[in-house]
Amino acid sequence: MKTFKIKIIFQLLRRCLMGLFIAYFVIFIFYTVAKFVTGGSSAVVEWYKHIDSSLVQRGDGWFLTKWSWEKFLAKQFAILAITLALYFIERRSRQMPRNQDD
Repeated sequence: MKTFKIKIIFQLLRRCLMGLFIAYFVIFIFYTVAKFVTGGSSAVVEWYKHIDSSLVQRGDGWFLTKWSWEKFLAKQFAILAITLALYFIERRSRQMPRNQDD
């Protein structure tokens, strides 16, 4: 019975995390299209810089990190890979026969 509860908790965690990542990509695509329609490709790049900027403390002050396409795309592909992995894990767990003896 205890392992059944743990399986349910992990399933809930997987589904919530997958839902958050899917919501992230829906919002990301929506804003990318909206920025492109209103301001063109330069507005899209500025928005990407805005969402990817981060402050780091160096010495006595806070500085913005330098933005690069490589880091930005690597982060987006990592999030996409995690989302797809969660999707396929969830899909596989739904296809497996359930053992009610646990």
